[in-house]
Amino acid sequence: MRRSQIALVLALFFVAGAYASFLPDWTGFYTVFGIGFGLSLLVPAVWRLGPKRWVYLLATVLAIFACFYVKIRTPQPQANDISKYAPISNVIVRGQVVEPPSLTRSERAKFLLEVREINPSGKLNLKDISRNSDPATTSTTSTTETKSDEANKFVATAGKLYVTVPLIEVTGLRAGQAIELSGRLYLPSRADNFGAFDFKSYLARQGVFAGLSGRSLILQGDPPSFGEWWFISKIVRAHVMGAGVPEGSLLSSLVLGSRAVDLPSDLKDDFINAGLAAVLAASGFQVTLVLGSAIAISRNSSLKLQFLIGSLCLGGYLLLTGASPSILRAVVMGFGSLIGLVVQRRSRPVLGLVVTAVLLLLYQPLWIWDLGFQFSFLATFGLLTTSRSISERLEWLPPAIAELMSVPIAAYIWTLPLQLVVFGKLTPYSLLANVFTTPLVSISTYGGIISGLLAIIFVPIGAGIAWLLYPLLHWTIDIAQWVNTLPNANTNVGAIHLWQMLLAYALFMAIWLVPWFGKMQRWTIAFVLACVVLFVPNAIAQTTAFQVTLPAFNDVPIMLIRNQNQTVLINSGDRQFASFTLQPLLQKLGINRIDWAVSTDTQPDVSDGWNTLMSSSVAIAQFRDISLGVTPKPYQDLQQSLATAKTPLASLKVGETLTINNQVEVQLLNQSPDILKIKTGELSWLMLANADQKAQQVIITQKDLLPKLSANILWWTGGQIDPKILEAISPKIAIASATSVVEEIVNQFYEAKIRVFWTGRDGAIQWTPDKDFHTLRDQQDSRSPI
Repeated sequence: MRRSQIALVLALFFVAGAYASFLPDWTGFYTVFGIGFGLSLLVPAVWRLGPKRWVYLLATVLAIFACFYVKIRTPQPQANDISKYAPISNVIVRGQVVEPPSLTRSERAKFLLEVREINPSGKLNLKDISRNSDPATTSTTSTTETKSDEANKFVATAGKLYVTVPLIEVTGLRAGQAIELSGRLYLPSRADNFGAFDFKSYLARQGVFAGLSGRSLILQGDPPSFGEWWFISKIVRAHVMGAGVPEGSLLSSLVLGSRAVDLPSDLKDDFINAGLAAVLAASGFQVTLVLGSAIAISRNSSLKLQFLIGSLCLGGYLLLTGASPSILRAVVMGFGSLIGLVVQRRSRPVLGLVVTAVLLLLYQPLWIWDLGFQFSFLATFGLLTTSRSISERLEWLPPAIAELMSVPIAAYIWTLPLQLVVFGKLTPYSLLANVFTTPLVSISTYGGIISGLLAIIFVPIGAGIAWLLYPLLHWTIDIAQWVNTLPNANTNVGAIHLWQMLLAYALFMAIWLVPWFGKMQRWTIAFVLACVVLFVPNAIAQTTAFQVTLPAFNDVPIMLIRNQNQTVLINSGDRQFASFTLQPLLQKLGINRIDWAVSTDTQPDVSDGWNTLMSSSVAIAQFRDISLGVTPKPYQDLQQSLATAKTPLASLKVGETLTINNQVEVQLLNQSPDILKIKTGELSWLMLANADQKAQQVIITQKDLLPKLSANILWWTGGQIDPKILEAISPKIAIASATSVVEEIVNQFYEAKIRVFWTGRDGAIQWTPDKDFHTLRDQQDSRSPI
């Protein structure tokens, strides 16, 4: 037992050290050293039967090594990396496809390409053309060929590219295929908004530092004649043939994982919003079924044969699904169970799980940032440490039901703190959904595996089995969609701080390890305390928050104001911006309702943005518009949506003031061009949107309007401003919601000692009374490059 305790401490410290590597500069090393040294003094004094002091000191050294190891293994561009050529508007590259293409939300295909050659000019070398030309015409191009060879030749390069191309271009494309691509080479950008997905960092962790927006694709050479794609295609074809779409696609995802099959985006969203994302990812559950079936089939054979059959099944399943972190974790633990079976020794699953995590991080340390790895590890840890205790406390239920409920409850408890840190969202019906769907998913997965094996032999036989599973799959989809219709199915509670997550996990560990918490009452006290740590600080902070956020979006002014539990949103952007930027921001801020929505534009794409927010369960209490005179079809749809939601809709008149509370006001000073004056505490903002030179002349002619323009902050879209208007405003700060700003006006502001921000350079901009103005770029630059 003592050896297992030592191994567990060392492994946990290694994982913690790897996770601490994200802290900027040397903070991670100092943090690991301080915590480790403190534990070495405290824990042996309290837990006398536990590991000795030298174990914690050794574990601290191991954690520091993990910090260094992650930083050393962080990918960096090579000297001849293709990213050195970016950006280029027209380029031709040659290389080999790394992974099978998959579908993006914009209905394009995406894949990774291992690059071998690049033609920076974007023109084919005439030698390449003449190789496939008629010999009679080759001689006529020899003179031109000599002149253009140097300009148009391919040069050797290296690195990976993130490629997107039209869906029709990838027909028949497989991993390992050599191709030639033409398109636009670009450098991935960092996140421009708070809470948005950092695409650049995501690709960098995979060793990808450039992207290619492809226009055309040419296959080179013969495609691979055999591989895992051959098995996958037969399995997916049988499932879809038998159960149809989307039920057949869901069955393939249950068996192979969502990476092996493209599920419709709306179906993915239904499962994710219902708290059933784990259903779509091949993980420990599927590996357990595969290994259990292999052992059951070979139970009358020798131990060595059982080990061989189990290993072949695990290896084959790994090849089919791909080496994702969750699958590798489950497969490595499965091999550990097989070894324990052969040597006839009782396994210690918790120790095996932690050691497996260490082995995987040694293989690929950057998986420490992979959410699939983190959630899979925590969910499995919860099942091993907590599910039995929960089942015992559900003794008032029938044993089968208590066991069924304990599994999702344990996984939910242990993943909740991480979910709140990353997403700031709570899915209160997740437990209910998992309890209802677990029997359906279990039977469907078993049936899907059998169907897939038979489909490899003869597709129609596999399709027949899939046809029998159709009702179970259809009911699973119905449950996910039904859960999302329940009140408050997705509740934004706000992203918690790192200290809250760590303290909550410390309490969970205490419940598991400390005998004092074994009694029901003390266990309940610790769990309630953990919930207080997770939710109460955010609830208090939201009641006192005073914050103004200016997101970055395509030269459109957007403002989000929070004060005294009141939320004001001026403009929403288009559908994509509302879905991928505003929704995550609202989640992390804990905002479920827009008290006042103000729209200064009725363009179709802007109307789509408001509709997207409303469809995501964000309620709008009051809607005000400045330009109700123009009502294109999409805007009419928005009006209908507002009417259905019983949201009051009215036009904001010139001179009218919306008084949100004693610190926030919004007033319309002028229409065409639209001018808003916004009060936030002691500051006054003047929003000057879409004011070209002609519109500015209209403003200047209104002598009674000019005195009203005076404001502390000028908020405009980056264009030139007439000196008379600028003099009337007399701002101290100028903020442009624009990708670029006229250089002349920037110089003019600098000479007048006016602070200048713009979203194209600084990313999203935020103001709070205590921190004044700060930008997303300031925040990103203070972090570690990892």
